[in-house]
Amino acid sequence: MLNSGVEEASTSRTPDEFNKDMQRLATISSALNTDMGIRIDPSGERISVVDDRGRILDGMKILAVMTSLFLRRHRNGTVAAPVTAPSALQHIAQRYEGYIQHTKVLPHALMTAAGREGVVLVGDGSGQFAFPEMHPAFDGMLAIAKLLELLATFDMRLSEVVDDLPAYYMSSARVTCPWEHKGKVMRILSEQYRERRAKPIDGIKIDLGKEWVLVLPDADSPFFHVFAESVSNEQAQALAEKYARVVSGLQQ
Repeated sequence: MLNSGVEEASTSRTPDEFNKDMQRLATISSALNTDMGIRIDPSGERISVVDDRGRILDGMKILAVMTSLFLRRHRNGTVAAPVTAPSALQHIAQRYEGYIQHTKVLPHALMTAAGREGVVLVGDGSGQFAFPEMHPAFDGMLAIAKLLELLATFDMRLSEVVDDLPAYYMSSARVTCPWEHKGKVMRILSEQYRERRAKPIDGIKIDLGKEWVLVLPDADSPFFHVFAESVSNEQAQALAEKYARVVSGLQQ
């Protein structure tokens, strides 16, 4: 275990600092030929993971990994995940006769889902997990224990689970928007894309066949978040940028 002490004066990390932390963890894990590397946030609630091939798994990727492992173990079970999660989760659920329950992105919505019958795992897509049968609250140490337990149960390396996941490609963008214009933007989007709107859960989700876009107003800041999934990284990025421009244009 490295850097196990918490500096109380500096418990948060900027995105750049976090990325450097993960690059360092990947380098150390590869050099020591470890089965995986795991970083746990000072809060004790969020984990970030490097697999045995030194690949850094982002929050959605580790959510897909945990979904795969849990539904292998709990056939017909349900995984609760935010509406921002990739469609790969649905494909994983189909493999194991399980279900995905999409929720709003706020922690309260996820915790509410944890109390529903049949839910075996809750994940927020950023490395936070809750386990309704044991402890219905985000718990990083328990997430590590369950990850290790299930890998041992199925006699798999983490990289094998990652390689077995359905491919998906996502991108996101953030658009500044004054508070007083947020309602106008949401109303126009709702009207313009009425025929293509997916089931309303959170924000405006636009179904484009093999692609989708979610425009989500930030609950605390004057921003919109745009999430997109497509058939390649380039097309997902182009889709996110396109709808970011749409959101910007609707503010005029």
